[in-house]
Amino acid sequence: MAINYADSAKEIVRLIGGDNNVISVTHCATRLRFVLKDHSEVDVESLKRVKGVITAVKASGQMQVIIGNHVGDAYREVQNLLNIDESAAVTAPNVGIVSRIMDIISSIFAPFLYPLAACGVLQGIISLLTALGVMDPAGGTYRILNYVSWTGFTFLPVMVAFTAAKKFNVNPFTAVISACALVSPDYLNMLTANKILTANSADPAVHALMKSAVENPAISKVLVEIAGIPLDAAPLTFMGLPVQYLSYTSSVIPIILMVWGMSYVQRFFERLLPMVIRNLFTPMFCIAIMVPLTLLAFGPVGNMIGGAIGGVYNTLYHLSPAIAGFVVGALWMPLVTLGVHWGITPVTVGNYATLGYDTFTGLQASAVFGMAGAVLGVYLKAKDAELKRMALSAGVTALFGITEPAIYGVALRLKRPMICGCLAGAAGGVIAGAFNAVSWSYCIPGIAVLPVFFKEGHMTQFLGFLLSIIVAFVLGIIFAWVAGFKEQSQPEVTAMPQPGTL
Repeated sequence: MAINYADSAKEIVRLIGGDNNVISVTHCATRLRFVLKDHSEVDVESLKRVKGVITAVKASGQMQVIIGNHVGDAYREVQNLLNIDESAAVTAPNVGIVSRIMDIISSIFAPFLYPLAACGVLQGIISLLTALGVMDPAGGTYRILNYVSWTGFTFLPVMVAFTAAKKFNVNPFTAVISACALVSPDYLNMLTANKILTANSADPAVHALMKSAVENPAISKVLVEIAGIPLDAAPLTFMGLPVQYLSYTSSVIPIILMVWGMSYVQRFFERLLPMVIRNLFTPMFCIAIMVPLTLLAFGPVGNMIGGAIGGVYNTLYHLSPAIAGFVVGALWMPLVTLGVHWGITPVTVGNYATLGYDTFTGLQASAVFGMAGAVLGVYLKAKDAELKRMALSAGVTALFGITEPAIYGVALRLKRPMICGCLAGAAGGVIAGAFNAVSWSYCIPGIAVLPVFFKEGHMTQFLGFLLSIIVAFVLGIIFAWVAGFKEQSQPEVTAMPQPGTL
């Protein structure tokens, strides 16, 4: 029976303490994420029994209501019932720094994850078609689809700026213009020219010519043309301070820091400037201050932070890919359960930007397929008709990368399947690590995005990846079947959302 999400939304809002208790609400692939004033007003047990709700948990300083694939429908209905003050602070009060960071990351990345993953899938498909000889890499069709597939990653800073602006209560268009400045053709030309200079700097003649060009602009054009180095390669400064040439394409942390800083600049000038000029000059000061400040400080600092975060995982991976695979495969589902899995998103995005691929996603996929297998194992062994229906729905959904219905709807309720899924994921992760399995573009691991893990010339890695997810899936079924579980009658008021289209 179809769920009326308008009715469910009314119950959800009532049980979380009403409109007045909500600071903000966002959603990711499967969850409504409420930032509340007072969590003591929430009736969690009743909330779990609302039709269309799989479960409800408090995590990362939020009240998270897990809906499943129809979370978008529930979100729209909930929004219609809320009257949120957009100018109010949107961070949960009295929560730790880790919870605040998770809240920020989820709020920034969740809105565009699927479109970004779609770009990754398109890259995988055209790569597969090229390897099969169906598409000519020199042809117009390939060239057009290829640059289209990279657009989401090239302009990732723009999307990050837009969602970060909403999170930090900044004018989104001011933030977007600032992000565009960092990926503008003029800046990219200077970056490319600097790379050419760096590549040729070992040549004394080139070094002398460039020094002369910088010191004597009258002859710079002739000297640069002789050296074959663009004029843009000259050192870049702002008010006498040296600017470090960094690429902000696919950048994440520097953009978040920029928009966060912009929130203070915007508030300062909104208080300082008279109303008659405020709307014009506040954005101007924000852009004129924050773009240079990002080039001078936030960019280098953000790159260092991103490199340090990614370095921790990458160090573990390089020490032993198999051990890293075991850890990721075993722990990914518990991290999803706690709602802190968003912390890995900057790492994976950073890997694509710096390495051109990501190892974490190659290991993470085993955890996804292991959980799908465990829940489908429940379907095969269960005798209760309602449990079988729920397990089948959740298991199929998990195969497409959405695991929350499987985790909360089946695995955690029955307990043993949760352990079985984690063990199966660990086994698959070891295999994935041993074969150095990677994804070549951003994706949410699932059966629909397998082409993302394929690249011509890396067939062994791809076959190893396929072996890892097959092993994880099959072991998940076997473990759940052998371990068994105590069947529990499901509340009649709880309805399981049907799998939707990814």
